[in-house]
Amino acid sequence: MRKSIWLGSAALAAVMLVASPAYAGKSTKDDRRDQEIQELKARLERLERESEDDKIQQSSRLKKVEDTQDAVQWSFNDGRPSVRSGDGRFEMAFRGRVQLDFAAFEQDPSDFGLGYGAANNCDATNVLCDLGSGGVFRRVRFGIEGKFFRDFIYELRFDFGGTDIEGAGIINIARVGYVGIPGLRIQAGAIQPILTMYDSTSSAELTTMERPQVVTLLVGNFGGDNGRKAVEVTYQKEGLLWDGDNFLASGAFTGDRVATNGTSHSGGPDDERTQFLGRLAYRLWSDGVSNFQVGGSYAQINSLQGNTPGTARTLQLRERPEIRVTGERFIDTGALGLEQDDPARAYGFEVGFNWENLYLAGEWYKFELDRRLVGGVTAAGASPEFDGFYAEAEWIITGEAKRYVASGTNNNIAVWRGPSIASPWSLGGGIGAWSIHGRYSNMNLNAFEFAPVAANRIRGGEETHVIVGATWYMNANLKMMAEYNMVEVERLNAAGVSLDADFDVIQGRMMFTF
Repeated sequence: MRKSIWLGSAALAAVMLVASPAYAGKSTKDDRRDQEIQELKARLERLERESEDDKIQQSSRLKKVEDTQDAVQWSFNDGRPSVRSGDGRFEMAFRGRVQLDFAAFEQDPSDFGLGYGAANNCDATNVLCDLGSGGVFRRVRFGIEGKFFRDFIYELRFDFGGTDIEGAGIINIARVGYVGIPGLRIQAGAIQPILTMYDSTSSAELTTMERPQVVTLLVGNFGGDNGRKAVEVTYQKEGLLWDGDNFLASGAFTGDRVATNGTSHSGGPDDERTQFLGRLAYRLWSDGVSNFQVGGSYAQINSLQGNTPGTARTLQLRERPEIRVTGERFIDTGALGLEQDDPARAYGFEVGFNWENLYLAGEWYKFELDRRLVGGVTAAGASPEFDGFYAEAEWIITGEAKRYVASGTNNNIAVWRGPSIASPWSLGGGIGAWSIHGRYSNMNLNAFEFAPVAANRIRGGEETHVIVGATWYMNANLKMMAEYNMVEVERLNAAGVSLDADFDVIQGRMMFTF
């Protein structure tokens, strides 16, 4: 455009020069030259106007680009309100989850040992209890998550639910992390460390209402679970060795949980307990729908609470049944005095597989403790071991497949989640997705049960669950679950009297999440 203006100006100057009096010709030629001069002037003015119009249009386009970059963009992916900056450097999403559980305990006094129904027997034995049916808000969570300056992530979440009774609200997650290096994530704060396949699965995506007892006992006592003060490093990569594979390696150094009866840092010399834990998982094969994965987890208690020389630190392993309407624990080792340094460890393996709409999974874990030789404990009882496992299956009747989650900014990775619902429920004809599921789980907290030295005996008991149930995935935000839970407890007290108990639980859940 500028070149055209320059050429037009040069032409006009030349014509005016030629038309000067020194070179004047006939009047007709003068008239023609005057006309040409006027035409060139008009053309020059037109070119100048077009140049100004181009400048205005370019400025307008630049302003639109700047406005787009600065604009706030809202979305509702799966019903979750999210907001992000126009340049994608900042994001924030609102999260919520409500789980309302019900349970009816079917108990027959003839299936319980001596003392069923006696006053305060729950506190005395944790087995011979007349359990109270009812309901509880298992989880009521609300929070936000997002990123800032593109490479940093954050999450803040509170939970007002609970076991047996709802809570007043505690910090469930409060973390910040860096994800600027592909495949690598470093995070710190109050987190849920990556430990075991089932605990890495979101509570909104569980196959059954509750995680297996072996998993909850492991994560609760060896540095996992929600709200754990920790630093964690995670590396994840798909296609590491071949197409379809997925590799995960994670390690964390953890302390106490937030808002628990853990260590007080005043009024005494007690140090906070610390743990090291980690998980390895490898998806060997995937065709885009079906998947096969193996892996394992390791956790070690580095130190228990306290630092007074010569004082035994204690660890108590105990667990509730796989329903949280009751808070009673039916298997319990009691407080075990342990060595000061690296006194306990747990390790095991995981297997997960789905073939289209059929899902199978299982995990096994072993616990090893180093007891302090006090209170009559001898070398023969110094190294107790416990173990537990589960195996479960889910078949989605409507044909959808559970989805494998390879990566993510949270800790729900290298796991399976619920199906993508082909026909969300509606009065117009959608039926949602339907599935049936089952699980067998066992946890054994007995060690040296019949040892000749009484102090060596650990009669924590053995608990077995057989669960069958059905799930109705109404849509991406709402699902219903119903289960029949058959519980068997085998346990002896210190005197050798049976505390065995058999009971059934009819249990259900309504869950809404976004």
